[in-house]
Amino acid sequence: MAEALWHLRFGEQANVRSCGVIPAAYVDPFTVAVMMEKGIDLSEVSPIALRGIGEPFADVIISLSTAADQMALEYSSETGAEFLTWPIPDPSETGGHRDQRISAYRDTREAISSQIVKWENSRKSA
Repeated sequence: MAEALWHLRFGEQANVRSCGVIPAAYVDPFTVAVMMEKGIDLSEVSPIALRGIGEPFADVIISLSTAADQMALEYSSETGAEFLTWPIPDPSETGGHRDQRISAYRDTREAISSQIVKWENSRKSA
């Protein structure tokens, strides 16, 4: 989701990769559904692990969950990347009926989008 939203904001030329500490075998169907609302099809994306992204190393590492903070911080220390943490609730941990769960995924999508805009604005003002 984060990678797709970054590309939506900055274009396909942006060198960005989403990854997880322990990635799933496939993209969550709720993620696919809420991203399709934005015209982005993630159904064929294969999740990757942070340690599986290879080179070139990232300039910025952004952790979206406290569970990922330590590994992301270690990775950024090893590679010299700037480390940022954007603690955003994991929508997969939301229970309830389908509408409640979809709403949580939309909230996450919008929170990530908002953080990307804030990051962009902080770079412009620096």
